[in-house]
Amino acid sequence: MNVIVIACNGLHLGFLGPYGNPWIETPNLDRLASEGVVFDHHYPENLTTLPTRRSWWTGRYGFHDPDQGWTPLRPDEPILPDLLYDRGVRSALISDVPMLRQAGHGFGRGFDEVVWIRGQGYDPYILPDDPRASGVSLDDEPGLRLPPEDDPDRELWTLRWEQYLRNRAALGLDTEENAGSGRAVRAAIDWLERSQDEPGPFALWLDLFGPHGPWDPPAADRDRYVSVEPDDFEAGEEGDLDEPDDEEGREAEAEDLFVEDVPVLIDVPPGPVGDVISEEELFRLRRTYAGSVTALDRQIGHLFDALRRLGRLDDTLVVFTSDQGEPLGEHGFVRRFRPWLHEELVHTPLIVRLPGAEHGGKRHQAIVQSVDLLPTILSALDPGAPAADPDRPAPHGRDLLELIRGKATKFRDFACMGMDVEEFALRTHYWHLVVPIEADPDDPPRSVELYRKPEDRWEQNDEAARHPDLIEHLELVLRRFVAAVERDDLSQALPLRELALFPPQV
Repeated sequence: MNVIVIACNGLHLGFLGPYGNPWIETPNLDRLASEGVVFDHHYPENLTTLPTRRSWWTGRYGFHDPDQGWTPLRPDEPILPDLLYDRGVRSALISDVPMLRQAGHGFGRGFDEVVWIRGQGYDPYILPDDPRASGVSLDDEPGLRLPPEDDPDRELWTLRWEQYLRNRAALGLDTEENAGSGRAVRAAIDWLERSQDEPGPFALWLDLFGPHGPWDPPAADRDRYVSVEPDDFEAGEEGDLDEPDDEEGREAEAEDLFVEDVPVLIDVPPGPVGDVISEEELFRLRRTYAGSVTALDRQIGHLFDALRRLGRLDDTLVVFTSDQGEPLGEHGFVRRFRPWLHEELVHTPLIVRLPGAEHGGKRHQAIVQSVDLLPTILSALDPGAPAADPDRPAPHGRDLLELIRGKATKFRDFACMGMDVEEFALRTHYWHLVVPIEADPDDPPRSVELYRKPEDRWEQNDEAARHPDLIEHLELVLRRFVAAVERDDLSQALPLRELALFPPQV
């Protein structure tokens, strides 16, 4: 079969219909979920953008190693397109992610064809003297509010947002045609049409910048959810999401939180709520972000329409996922302000559609990670090939098709992950442990945190003080896992004891 991977950037799981959101319109992803297998427990292993792509393309854990973070790919580091080349598979990378294009990082290496779609976000593409952006001024865009005059990052954000406004003016990034990575999707459709009669299997990696900020969808999408109620991040005593019980309560909440005259912010620097953004602006920003998710879903729908027209849904494995989530105030800050490995950042979507929608409509509860994608792609493209090459480092991940087809029920009892080698986390079905590793001297000191799952979805109630023995065991498992990865022998990882494998006593 062929393989198409649709990888998004900064897609919050709580904003997707297939993962329980009742009010944001994502009909195309809903249909993909009905025709595919939805994995309910999927986590990256190394945040954020570039580290996740490294783990996707190598199938190996790297969160413990600063040299495998936001760093260039090593020339001797075998990645997905190298392995596809050895198997005679045509490969293409189509991407509008500006970070992936950074000079010297090598993330376009090895593909038979690479198409870079320039101009997203702060990509230095449209120059100040470009006549298409004449007259553009940051003073004329109230949705981009600069930090105070004495903020050391003011100049940085001035340059970034001026660049974004030039890109938007010249490329029409806020139009329905181009919003939601529309230009990249059209390039992918063009590639599929051009490749229709080419022999042999293909692998298309479509890497989309959406819905990463700036969140500047067309006005219809921007305002689509402005009056939606209730707020989906109001947490109850157990940390789960609440809504008012009666119509009067809902109306009061709408009046208090969703006033339509709150200024629209399309981008903010990372930082605490109350500092870079007010509570009212945050509620409005969530609605703008929701509109960006709907804009992205619409573009993905255009891709699916093309795949149906070309007959590719009958011979192609389609994978949909995201590199990370997006903090939107759940723990008091917006964007990736610092390493903070909570649900809104580390729980990411994964939907796998087999050709002909085989096994469609199922949900799988196994814990899976970004390292599992490479073995899955290789298995789909070349089922008879060995999983590992004796001359290359073996993948740490496993073939998801084994789970989908019932040949395995689980790969692991826990997922380990990290960010910037400053914070590690361990996730089981019933617990989420967060362990600070290296403290930032400018931040308040943090201690180990423990959250009960799945009740405390957005991790509002730290239970570390109640379960010291469990924390000791989980942290030991986490650190032993890191040591096993360093030795490249995961068989030496420590198993979980019973108290971490079964639902906690309430």
